[in-house]
Amino acid sequence: MKKQGIFEMLYKNAGYIGVFLISLVYILSGLITISKTGKSVFEILATGLISMIIGILINSIFRSIGIRRGDEDEKMTATSNLHARAVEEILPYMDMLDSYCEIENKRAKRLLRARILLEGGISYDSVFDDEGALIYEKEKPKERESKEEKSSRLKRERQRAKIIKRAVKVKMKSLTPTALTSDGGKGDNPFDFGKSKSSYTKSQGAFDLIMRICMAVIFGYFGVTLASEVDLSKIIWNSLQILMYVCSGIIQMYTSYMWIIDLYRGSVIRKIDQIEKFKLFVKNSSQIFVDN
Repeated sequence: MKKQGIFEMLYKNAGYIGVFLISLVYILSGLITISKTGKSVFEILATGLISMIIGILINSIFRSIGIRRGDEDEKMTATSNLHARAVEEILPYMDMLDSYCEIENKRAKRLLRARILLEGGISYDSVFDDEGALIYEKEKPKERESKEEKSSRLKRERQRAKIIKRAVKVKMKSLTPTALTSDGGKGDNPFDFGKSKSSYTKSQGAFDLIMRICMAVIFGYFGVTLASEVDLSKIIWNSLQILMYVCSGIIQMYTSYMWIIDLYRGSVIRKIDQIEKFKLFVKNSSQIFVDN
């Protein structure tokens, strides 16, 4: 309970702690002067890598705190429970979910293409058929066309060709049953529900393997000896580095927390909206749907 209380206090007062530490770094920096160390290249690399590893470890700890606190947020918990109930309600109709996803993917792709074509004043039906196949035909020249008219027509064709090419090559993440019912948007990509918590953590901790290799090299190649005298300036310098890493970690904690309750929670809400649309699809397909 005591340990949990410490984390609670740290989280609730993270902003004040961050300001205090940043101020402390600035004050303590007046006690020392920065100068060249005179170390060899290998010693500089070893010291720098150890410092970087410590910074990454501190960031990882704060990131974990932020994600955990985001998970425990009341709004996130309520949203997760709502999604779980929604998935449970559609379990008897999972055999229809593939058909629904296919229809929604076609509809969304048509909408994205129509928006792109609208920029050039081009109608969707003049470029694509009902199945999304390209049917566009170039503007035919007049029987008697002046140089100015030809130049204007060719210019229009080039502009139209660029816009149509964008519409043809539009990329969109497809809606799938797995995406709707499992863990894990973007305005121009309606079915991109963003990263799952596991993929977010992995992407944020991409340097873990590299850091472990570096640690193995450092501790395998270098040894240490006890200093004959206490170097107060070195202690202050190392303390400043740690304080700066802690400040960075607090920022990482806030970033992770906000990612959970904003972007991640938003993606779960969008999944729930799609599940509600699927329930209407089931009803309109003359299937009996029981609302729990």
